[in-house]
Amino acid sequence: MLEDPRYTIQGLTLPRRGRIRDQMFADDIALYLKGEQANLDKTHGVLETFYKASGVKINSNKSAAIWASRRERAWSWGQEVGLKWIPKGEGVRYLGVQVGFRLPTEANFDKMMAALKGKLISWSHSNLSLVGKILVANQVLLASMWYLAACWNPNPKMCSQVRGVVRSFIWGGKATPTQAKVKWDTLTLPIAKG
Repeated sequence: MLEDPRYTIQGLTLPRRGRIRDQMFADDIALYLKGEQANLDKTHGVLETFYKASGVKINSNKSAAIWASRRERAWSWGQEVGLKWIPKGEGVRYLGVQVGFRLPTEANFDKMMAALKGKLISWSHSNLSLVGKILVANQVLLASMWYLAACWNPNPKMCSQVRGVVRSFIWGGKATPTQAKVKWDTLTLPIAKG
């Protein structure tokens, strides 16, 4: 079946990752589009056709565009319909993660650490056994971190900070630094290895 060229939208070609055009999760949609006026016009046309057919419209108050290129954007496409362009170095929240072009990694890490410490404080008042603390660390403290780490690549210093907070909780039950009783490499061995 041949595609109608009026509705063929060009996505991005990423080095070593192939092509990407869209990601959808429930009612959240991210479009990765080739930044050319004609391509964006086609995209707008497809979204308008979808709106006319379904009655479902894009909420421009919750929508944003990020120009991810070293080239400067020479036009203000979409502003006439209320589309906000996020400047380089700034971000917008999408599925719990700050996304943007040339966004500092700390933008996500600082919020993640604040949330981790907040959860830790709420659990530090519980009288948990060592096994209970390990279970809370894995299932509660680190669960949301796995998702964030899959979305962006934390550096070794950030991983070390997270490890320190979790280690303090396991051995002391609180956020303040606590001397570990077992080396981290030993603590993270599979149960079958002791």
